[in-house]
Amino acid sequence: MALKERKIYPKWKAVARGGRLYYDDEGRFSKHLIPYETKELQVIVKPYSKSRSRQEEKFYHAVPVRMVAEAMDISDQEAHELLRRLHLKTEERSKDGKYRYERIMSTTELNDKAYREYWEKCIHWAALPTKPSGLSQDSGLSLYIPYPREVSYKDW
Repeated sequence: MALKERKIYPKWKAVARGGRLYYDDEGRFSKHLIPYETKELQVIVKPYSKSRSRQEEKFYHAVPVRMVAEAMDISDQEAHELLRRLHLKTEERSKDGKYRYERIMSTTELNDKAYREYWEKCIHWAALPTKPSGLSQDSGLSLYIPYPREVSYKDW
């Protein structure tokens, strides 16, 4: 089996008007197309989504992850992995559609909106009462975790 070739493809920001695409940097986009002259191309059009900010990432690791780790007496990395397993589990299918499997997404796969929803789920989960059966989707830590506007985490 041959290894899959890995390439990096740039993203271009554009606006659709009257059935045409208008690119933010038309000149750079045109130069990028030169090597592809006469070749068939695959074009994917989807709404623009902002990638998450460094501040959001700092908040997640400095506050929810750190507080869960301290409450459970585990490392920050173990707390991060636990939160991912609880809230970023997704079901996928093989390319041929025959097989289904569960996969734990990485937080790097999330755009800004999905990342915010993720850490909000983590905060809500941590506030749930702990059931005798142990930690699960519906059994948290009875732990209050403040939102970004309620805590200072800038120096973290």
